[in-house]
Amino acid sequence: MLNISLQSEYVANIVGLNITNTFLTSILVTIILLVASVIFYFHKKGHKNIILKGIEILIYELLQLCDKITNNRKLSKKILPLIATFFLFIVTANIIALIPGFLDAIFVKKSATKMASLVRSPNSDLTTTIALSIFSVLAIQFFSLQALGLKGFLARFFNFHGIMNFILGIFEIISESVKILSFSFRLFGNLFAGEVLLLVVSYLVPYILPLPFMFLEIFVGIIQAFIFAALTLTFIKTSTLHHLANE
Repeated sequence: MLNISLQSEYVANIVGLNITNTFLTSILVTIILLVASVIFYFHKKGHKNIILKGIEILIYELLQLCDKITNNRKLSKKILPLIATFFLFIVTANIIALIPGFLDAIFVKKSATKMASLVRSPNSDLTTTIALSIFSVLAIQFFSLQALGLKGFLARFFNFHGIMNFILGIFEIISESVKILSFSFRLFGNLFAGEVLLLVVSYLVPYILPLPFMFLEIFVGIIQAFIFAALTLTFIKTSTLHHLANE
C-alpha cells in the first residue's frame, strides 16, 4: 500500500499525549545516539571496534571542519558538541527510516479504513526541521552573546549611530529570522522529496530497482546533514567575528 502524506500521522497515545510517527522515530534515533555515546565514552581508549573507530574518525573530522571555518581551536571545541549532534541526528534519522522493513512497511490501524506508517524519517516532517532550525538559530545567538557581551550583541541589531547603521540593524534582525525558514525548508524539501521518490519506485518496481535510489537517498541525507552543520558553524563564526578580530 502506497502511503504518502505531507503531514506526520499519529500512531500512538501515551498518557494522553498523541505521538506521531516522526516523533516516535526521533525518540528511537535519540536512544540510539545516547547508547552509542555512552559506549563510545567508556571504550574510547584502545578500542578496536570498527564502528567506534568510525565514530572517533568522524568526530575528529568534524573538529577539523570547525577549525577550518573558525580558525580558533578554543571556539571549535565549544561548537563541536552542537555541530556533531546536528550531523549525527540528521544522518541517523534519515538512514534508520531507509532500513528494509521500516520505510512504509510497518503500519498501525488508525480507523476501520485508514492505516498509518509506524516509522518515518523525522527530517521529512516540517515540524522537526523547524525545531532543529530554531535550536540552531538560538545557538548562534548564544555564541554571539557569549563572544560579544550583552552590549556588543545588542549593537548588532539596535545601532543608533546613524541612519545607515540603524537600517543595517533591522536587516540583521530580518536575516536572523529568515535563517529559520531557510534551514528548515532546505532540509525538509530535499529529504521529503527523496522519501516520496523512494516510496513511488518501491511501490511500482519493488526489491531490485529501489536499491540505487536508497543509496542516493543516504548520500543526500549525509550531504544535507553536512550543509546544515556547516551553515550553523559558518553563522556562528560570522556572529562572533568582531570578538575574534579583537583577540
